[in-house]
Amino acid sequence: MPKKQRTAAKCARAATRSGAKYTTALRAAAGPLPRHLPVVDEDALTDGERLVVDHLRALVTTGGMLPLRVVTPDQDVIEAERRARADGGRPAWQRWAVVEAAVDGYVLREVLHGPNGREHHKGNWAPRVPVPVRAEDGTVTVVAMPQWAREDHGWWIWSHTGWPVEAPGRIVDPPQRFAPAPDLWEVAAWLDMSREDGRVLGEDYGGSASSWQTVGWCTTREDARLIARAYVAHRGHFTRADVLQHGPDLGYASEVRDSYLQAPDAPVQARAEAAPGPRPASPDRAEVPEMTWHGGETHPPRSSLVVWTGTGWRTLVWSDWQASNIAAHLGVGVGGPFAWAESWGPRHPDRDLHDWTQEGREMFRRHPDTEYLEHSALLDVERAAQAEALLTALAERGAMTREEAAARLEQGGEAYRQLLDVGQATICRALHTARRALPEGPERTAVRHAIDDLMYRHLLPADAERIAGTQLDTEAEATRSPEMTAWCRRAAAEYVAPVADPIAAGIEGFRS
Repeated sequence: MPKKQRTAAKCARAATRSGAKYTTALRAAAGPLPRHLPVVDEDALTDGERLVVDHLRALVTTGGMLPLRVVTPDQDVIEAERRARADGGRPAWQRWAVVEAAVDGYVLREVLHGPNGREHHKGNWAPRVPVPVRAEDGTVTVVAMPQWAREDHGWWIWSHTGWPVEAPGRIVDPPQRFAPAPDLWEVAAWLDMSREDGRVLGEDYGGSASSWQTVGWCTTREDARLIARAYVAHRGHFTRADVLQHGPDLGYASEVRDSYLQAPDAPVQARAEAAPGPRPASPDRAEVPEMTWHGGETHPPRSSLVVWTGTGWRTLVWSDWQASNIAAHLGVGVGGPFAWAESWGPRHPDRDLHDWTQEGREMFRRHPDTEYLEHSALLDVERAAQAEALLTALAERGAMTREEAAARLEQGGEAYRQLLDVGQATICRALHTARRALPEGPERTAVRHAIDDLMYRHLLPADAERIAGTQLDTEAEATRSPEMTAWCRRAAAEYVAPVADPIAAGIEGFRS
């Protein structure tokens, strides 16, 4: 046994004499290790098991790779591959293997199902495999690893830690991915399912295995570093975060530029509090345009986190609906790098019809979350803005002053406001008919923006009265009378061009 290993074992035995558990003391002497990996108590091993452990330790001590042999897989795997090839396809399932230790390395036997499909549970643990881990100072600690490994982009890795079977101790690097747009920096994080409570997949719980996840894509390295550091700054399930550089097109391989690890004593993240003062107004849709993706990208990361820099809004990161999680890890609010942020994503106005055609983008969450009073105040501001827009539009179209327009609305009362709403809705139905006839693209999005301007800002599209009349001509009168159609025409005409004398014209709300 090398000197450093003898020193660690001697410290552990000394702690045992003072009442501490041997494996606990040995772990403390060896340094931080995953909680669900106990240190092998070599004093309890048989002669054959100790011989295997000594040979594996010797291989790792010299800094070399552990040899790996793949033997004949289980009969279930052979039959599944035969059926897949007979159907004209290729095996597409996750490849799993059971690992056994030998004096000259490890022996892998491929099995059809991983930990979730085995008969082991908390009262019937799976066999443990000795795995020597070499620290930077040369210390080698042998841990007891659950026997399952899986294939990950050409590597066989331990399923419960992400370490390569041939080189344990460090999580395998993130897989190669194609950037969805030119010159982007990827933030990838290792999701350790057993980090918090030390549970073992297949014994203590069933579900997903630990793996790499793409957090998001940034346009600068500084933004990517900021997010990567935030993901490992506090205690959580993400134990490592990497920043990868991607080339200008799909022909460039990604390269890890920065790597961050979660500290063993990382603190628990506190809930972010809102910054004092009013929240800045949301950015206009023109301030947060969508990035131009590669032509072959079928599912680009269309959601984004937009942050307030103190002087304006800017897009920090693009992700696949991870913007809210990123904001939580950054701690947006008091003490965070940004006081305010918003999550934006693709807009699917017809999703209730199971139509997922995208038409622009929309804001779907504010950070920090709004409290009840603040949310009520924001709604009041929106209502006041719409009322102000209606007053301005009525004054401009009727050649009136704002005071005259306000007096007209007050005199007409609820009946006159209902007439204006009907006229607005008639024009809006015509725009919806034109919108649905167009394919997804800039033209359909432009019609959607015209509808928004009409509904919330009372801005008329070109030939508003004509397209409203065309819409009424095409609509069947099976469910309404001709008088109702005539009323809708009169309402659209009044909304577009208010008459000079509503009393003489017999407009609703001004009749005697």
